Amino acid sequence: MRQSAQHGVGALLAALVVIGTAAAALAYAYPQRAPLILLGVVVAAAVLILLTFTAIEREVDGTLIQVDETIRALLDGRQEQYFSPNEDTLLGKFQTEIAALYELLTAGKAREEAAREELERTISHLVHQLNTPITNIRLYSNFLLEEDLTAEERQRFAQHIQAQAEKVSFLGEGFAKLSRLETGVMRLKVEHQPILPMVLAAIDGASAKASAHGNTIVLTGDQQLAARFDPKWTQEALFNVLDNAVKYSDSHTPIAVEMIAYELFVRISVTDSGQALAAEEYAQVFQRFYRSEAVREQEGVGLGLYLAREILRSQGGYIKAESLHDGRVRFSLYLL
Repeated sequence: MRQSAQHGVGALLAALVVIGTAAAALAYAYPQRAPLILLGVVVAAAVLILLTFTAIEREVDGTLIQVDETIRALLDGRQEQYFSPNEDTLLGKFQTEIAALYELLTAGKAREEAAREELERTISHLVHQLNTPITNIRLYSNFLLEEDLTAEERQRFAQHIQAQAEKVSFLGEGFAKLSRLETGVMRLKVEHQPILPMVLAAIDGASAKASAHGNTIVLTGDQQLAARFDPKWTQEALFNVLDNAVKYSDSHTPIAVEMIAYELFVRISVTDSGQALAAEEYAQVFQRFYRSEAVREQEGVGLGLYLAREILRSQGGYIKAESLHDGRVRFSLYLL
């Protein structure tokens, strides 16, 4: 648009120069008609100026209409090119930049929609997970109101209520931890340090449940290893894996914890003799609320391994699951 205006003004000036030159020559040749010639020059110049700026105005209006159409197309979800993106002009740059802004806003809207859908799924899962223990608590509470219960029955129903209440409590604690981790309220303090104190603390946390289940936790490997990790959160991740091993392992079998150094990573593996994992479950077990069909009737809500994965991922590590040839299941935590 600016180039068209410049060309129009340039042509106008050139025409005025030609007319002025011709008028000066005529006035010199016919001095008695000089006033009339001057009047003619003024009128011709005025007409040329009017025609030139009328053309420029039409060009400006047409360009503004194209700019308006460009914006309207983007508002309608379409990307139309009214100006050549290959030309180094202000309008070409405008079109490119506004298209980039549109794509940025569209991507932001898509992320917002994905986050909203994820929140809805999470709430739906949480309600589903809470529904079962709450229903059981109501059921056993009603049983306790019956007058003809024996002391043994009352104790059994009370134990069922306690177990369901603990499940609700575990759900609440798990979601609180996930929320603090995912929203950045609780930031990981990753430092290079020995891994043995963290591993021993996690084993100590799981030992009582392991003992009650008849499992012995056996620690092997290089006890001098060090890595970069947050001790509190990584202990939480390892404890969740150990708790999972105790929960689903065969009773009176050992649970092996091994510390191994590699060139780029330190691996902490937890191996148990429990229910084997199918190959398609190696990644699924780390999804939020995932419960394998083989263990669906056992206690658990499907948050522990998901939280462990998020903790490892947040500090540059990762976790994987696999079934070994001898039928045992191994979870490996990798730290930098």
